[in-house]
Amino acid sequence: MLRFLLRMGLRKGVMEGSRRWLVIGGAALGVKVLRKLAGSEPEVVLSETLSPGEALVIAHEKDATMRG
Repeated sequence: MLRFLLRMGLRKGVMEGSRRWLVIGGAALGVKVLRKLAGSEPEVVLSETLSPGEALVIAHEKDATMRG
C-alpha cells in the first residue's frame, strides 16, 4: 500500500500537479523514512539459490529448557 501511495503521489502529485496526491505522497515518503530509521524493515538472514530437485525445509523445535 505504501508503495502504491508513493507511486501515485509522484505521478499525480508531481507530474499532473494534484496537490492532494502530492501531500499523500509526501506523507507516505515520511512513513517510509521513519520505518527505515526505526529499523522496522525486514532483515535478510539467508539468501541462497536452489538447484532443480533441491528443497528448503524451515523448522522450529521447542527448546528443551523452555517451559510450556
